[in-house]
Formats: sequence, structure tokens, C-alpha cells
Amino acid sequence: MTGQGQPPIPLPFQLSRMITSYWVPQSIHAAAELGIADALAGGPKRSDEIARAVDANPDAVHRLLRALVALELCAVGDDGAFALTPLGACLRSDTSDSVRAWALLLGSEQHWRSWGRLVDCIRTGRSVPELEGRDTWVEPSNDPGASTNFNQSMVQLTRHIAGAVAVSYDFSAFRTIVDVGGGFGALLPPILKANPELRGIVFDLPRCRDGARALAEKTGVAGRCEFVGGDFFTDSLPKADAYIIKSVIHDWDDERSVAILRTIRAAMGPEARLLVVEPILPERPGSSPFDAMLAHTDLNMLVVTGGRERTEADFRRLIERAGLRTARILPTPATMSIIEGRKP
Repeated sequence: MTGQGQPPIPLPFQLSRMITSYWVPQSIHAAAELGIADALAGGPKRSDEIARAVDANPDAVHRLLRALVALELCAVGDDGAFALTPLGACLRSDTSDSVRAWALLLGSEQHWRSWGRLVDCIRTGRSVPELEGRDTWVEPSNDPGASTNFNQSMVQLTRHIAGAVAVSYDFSAFRTIVDVGGGFGALLPPILKANPELRGIVFDLPRCRDGARALAEKTGVAGRCEFVGGDFFTDSLPKADAYIIKSVIHDWDDERSVAILRTIRAAMGPEARLLVVEPILPERPGSSPFDAMLAHTDLNMLVVTGGRERTEADFRRLIERAGLRTARILPTPATMSIIEGRKP
């Protein structure tokens, strides 16, 4: 919208602003990579001081800081010193609200190059790894730094959703819950803290073991949370009363999603519950306040993993194909819903 009395912005200029908006995530990524927010954690500094702290060119750092002011991540005082805004503080590496790892992941060269092939993905319906003959998940496992940053970014995103999941579903009837494909296990701590009799198990590839144990210690649930290493395509899951799986099904196509759900079904007892935590696409585009977010994540799955976001009807079909039935779908205060599956 334009201010009162201001002429409307011409349509070509509106579209031009969208076309050039790639500078926004790349500027944020540069700030995260350089550690600008950490350099400003102690208070305002002039750009030359920041440049020395991050070992970068003073003029270029000053120009980046001006961009961060435009993005409202920094503010500049009358004395020319730059300071973090509350929004910019989320790029610090040492805060509970940090999303620095997420900025590093989405602004990385490989991610950026993959999005450069969006047209190829749309023409073929195949992800970039498929087009290039590589496995989406093998390269992170071969690069410890990339694997750690990926899982840390998932921790940063999940901890903002985990509390919403904990208050949106009654876990009190369960004694054991498995977080399937849980990475470092950020989903479980709020659930375990709200349910003192509940024991948690994080199930993921063995490379996640150390990170999961460290997070369980840090969040105070290590006494009731263990890690079990395995592959949900080839290994059996531990026995439990409930199996929760968040932001995993959207990583995969329908066939492999059904395979994951069948692995869970094979481990479920007669009264066990499946809890799929995912955003739900509206049947009609343009009808959700989260349309922009969902459009981005859906295309991101197309490009990066070969997965997709799904409608309620899509989830019901997947769960039915896995030999389960959808019992109910519960919204949460976050952008995700809890889809409960049971054995027929």
C-alpha cells in the first residue's frame, strides 16, 4: 500500500522490485557468514571497527551495513555507529532466537545454484540432485560441517514450533514417543517437559547422535531421552506408544513418503498413534495467510529434495496407502498442523 497522498507505484516498478529482491537473502547470508551480528553483540560500533572484527574490507563492510539498515537488521546513530535491532539480533550465534544457521544454509552457494535451475526442475518435474545424478542426502553426510549446519538450522526452526505442538496435542496417555527423522531432537524437549511421565527417543542417521545427545543435555531432558541410530527406509523403529514425524514427509515424493509411513506402521502397536507435523496447503491458492511461505517451501522441495507440500486430501491419501487411517487433524498456533493416524 502507498501512503496517503502518494502516487501509486507503477506496476513495472513493483515487479522490478520483486525481480531484484535476490539481494535480500544474499545480504543476510553475508552478514551471517561474516559474523556481523556477533561483532555487534557488545554494543554499537563504527563500520571500520566491525570490519576489523570480522576481517573484511572496511568500505565493503560499510556498504553491507547500509543494506542491513535498509532491511531493519541494523540501525545507525548520529555518530555513525551501527547497532543491532531486535530483528538483527536473531543473526547472533548465541541466542535462543538465532536463525543464523538457517541463513547460512539457504544462502549457501549450493542452495543458490540449485535455485538457478528452477526452470529445468519445472520443465522436467525433477529435483536438481536428480538432474545431476546425485543423492540429496549423501553429500551432507560426507561433509561434517554441512551436516552439522543443516541439523542446527533444523533445530533453530523446530524450537519455534515445538512449543506449539506440545500445547496442541494431549500426550498424557503415552509413555514412550519416537521422533522419527528427528535430527538433533529439538521437537521433543517441550513435549517431555509438559509430560513428566513421558520418555522420548530420537531416531535418525547415526551422524546425528552427538548433536542429539548434546541438545538433550542442554535442554535438561537427557535422563528421559535417548538416541537410536538408523535409516527409516531400511531399519525397524523402536517400539513406542506414539511416533511423531515433523518436516520429513515433505522432503520426499509420494512413493518414498508411503515407504516411511509403512515403516512407522510396522512398528506401531494396535493403540499406537502416528503424528505427522507438517503445513497443509489450502486447496485453492490465495486463500491462506501463509501463501507466500507455502509457495516458497513447495518450490524449495521441488528444487532441492524432490518432495512437495501437500493438501489435507494428499495427506489422507498417503496415510491410507500406508495402511493407516486419518483420525483427526489438529491446527497449532504455528504454521503447522498435527495429522493423527491410527491403525484401522
